[in-house]
Amino acid sequence: MKKRAGKTIGILSVLHMLVDFVCAFSLYGILLHEGGQMFLLYNFCAFALQMPLGVVLDAWNLRTRNMLPGIVFTAAGVIMTLLGAFTSVIVLGIGNALFHVGGGVLTIHEDDHAGFAGRGLGVFVAPGAIGLSAGTLISSSAPKEAVLGLCALTGILGTVFLAVHLKGVRVKELKNEAKPASGYLPVLAGCFLVVVLRSFTGMAMSFPWKTGATVTLISVLFVALGKAAGGFVFAKYSRKTAGTVTLLGAAVLFALGKNMIPGMLGLFFFNMTMPVTLYMLKEMMPDTPGLAFGILTFGLFIGYLPVYYGVLSVHDPLWIGTAGSLLSLGIFLWVWNREGSRT
Repeated sequence: MKKRAGKTIGILSVLHMLVDFVCAFSLYGILLHEGGQMFLLYNFCAFALQMPLGVVLDAWNLRTRNMLPGIVFTAAGVIMTLLGAFTSVIVLGIGNALFHVGGGVLTIHEDDHAGFAGRGLGVFVAPGAIGLSAGTLISSSAPKEAVLGLCALTGILGTVFLAVHLKGVRVKELKNEAKPASGYLPVLAGCFLVVVLRSFTGMAMSFPWKTGATVTLISVLFVALGKAAGGFVFAKYSRKTAGTVTLLGAAVLFALGKNMIPGMLGLFFFNMTMPVTLYMLKEMMPDTPGLAFGILTFGLFIGYLPVYYGVLSVHDPLWIGTAGSLLSLGIFLWVWNREGSRT
């Protein structure tokens, strides 16, 4: 079971990197010549729509109790992303949303099947940052048809392999792990606020050393490794201990962020809490993982808006990164103290 789950999450992770690569490559190399409003529209479709799509997927899942709904959403997401690459930011964004919801729910199911305790969630989410960065960097120079043709071949083959791999697999009959109603709202609100804050902080920070393709890719690699490592750290240690160490570490490192090494390590530590937010909502909402995933991606969209509109235009890692880390830690500690579970 663990071998199958590991293979499934591996395939989904590669597809995640591919989908985000295609989206960034197409946005910056083909579709965004009409102005900034198109970028806002794409982000709305890609992130805000994951919540209603997650509700649809959850309803279908509860009827079938197998992997088919997640496979269909994942496949539809890959296909629509590839179709949208040359046609429309709306199609591209909806494809992105379908893939993330479908792939995210499949990952949650497999992580639960294998008893990974959230390790698989970080592994699945992490490659997206690499795909986005790589797609953005080469969007203006690489031959469009050749790159997207290779992506199409890889995406279709990967999706077919995934479907065959998961054919007939049942969704685990979950025990009622949901917390009492008194603990529901703090966890939901806390996780949502942390994701909004993480999105805003990540968008607002700008490091003086982050120039050139090589340094940019290395810094993104630190972000991705932080997300992946966070799943393992939070699965092994108590949430209070892991959260306190990682976010206090991030706060100190961001305070030194004008230097490259502390800044990169700050990105690593700051992103380690990503998987635990999703895993906490999965625990709270065991029968609606699609909605849990969608709530948090809606938080990403909300956190992006102040920076997009210039309402809070901040570009100093010496305090915005530190403040974001400490505020996130405060919210987490408030949630964990009220939740009273695995702290």
